[in-house]
Amino acid sequence: MQFDKVYIHKCYENELGYRKGVPKKAGRFLFIGKNITNFFPHLSKLELNDSVLLDIIDMNNNIVSCSYVYHNSKTATPEVKKTRDEYRLYIPTEIDTDRNLFQPDDIIAFTKYTIDNRVYFKLNLFTVSENTFHYRELNTFLLNAKTGVKNINHLLIDLELVDFLHTPIDVNVKTIIPDETIKIMFDTQKHLFDNLEETAEHRKEVPSDETGLIKSNNFRDIVLFAYMGKCAVTGKSISYELLSNLEAAHIMPQAHNGPDAVPNGMALCRDLHWAFDKGFFTIKNIDDDYIVNVHEKVKQNEVLKDIDGKVIFKPSDPRFRLHHNALEYHQKHIFGTFKQIRSNK
Repeated sequence: MQFDKVYIHKCYENELGYRKGVPKKAGRFLFIGKNITNFFPHLSKLELNDSVLLDIIDMNNNIVSCSYVYHNSKTATPEVKKTRDEYRLYIPTEIDTDRNLFQPDDIIAFTKYTIDNRVYFKLNLFTVSENTFHYRELNTFLLNAKTGVKNINHLLIDLELVDFLHTPIDVNVKTIIPDETIKIMFDTQKHLFDNLEETAEHRKEVPSDETGLIKSNNFRDIVLFAYMGKCAVTGKSISYELLSNLEAAHIMPQAHNGPDAVPNGMALCRDLHWAFDKGFFTIKNIDDDYIVNVHEKVKQNEVLKDIDGKVIFKPSDPRFRLHHNALEYHQKHIFGTFKQIRSNK
């Protein structure tokens, strides 16, 4: 399904890494105006630097995972000196390889699709240098939206007004997850493991349906990427094309406000995911290894007996490895409960 609105954005120098007129001096991103953020997933004002990864279909029809971040220290922290209050969509080099694809005054148009419970944003570029009919048409929308002397560089318009953006998309390709996107993701999530007991006690803002769907897909995509598409315990998987029996298991459960962050997740086949969530086994960190510890009451089960004491897969990137605070939480609150996970409130 194609969304009935189109987001158009005229690029400014400061977004494209220009400093004092010189290009390639900083990272590239788009400022997303607060008046049109409803086109993108809703991000919380209360969760510090809340973010999601957007599936952007680029000019070469690749699906590239891009960070969309609400830098919200002004509203999410009590510190008076924290004043950031802006939305940014970051552009990785996988989309803009030489950092010159987008130029000042170029116009980017995003169309939005929902297909098989995933949300995609198709990027269309109209350059000021080519000055095509479609560029002039989009620019006219921006000029007509001008208020007083203030220029407008972003706008939501009806898709029916720009029928040339009615374009089919192909989503049967593997998503590219750039290193830059991973770095931004960890930078915005590093505070999430500071106090998990306190996190579990606070009522968390319930994300919108779309945001919840995207964050769930983000978590699964990145966790399975970190574990190289294999179960952390067995090292195996059953897959065919885009189908797989692997699931991304939360260490600290979602029902307890466990974060959708990679150090709180590991790839497990479905039966082991079920057993882990019910507390049949936990994972202990011993001498920098992660080891399966099956509960005494179920050690005679033939499946669990085979994995007891097993060293599980450890991602080569230390940032992806299980966080000790998350493991401690699972050992304290889930291990040995043998029941469905529910909110602990």
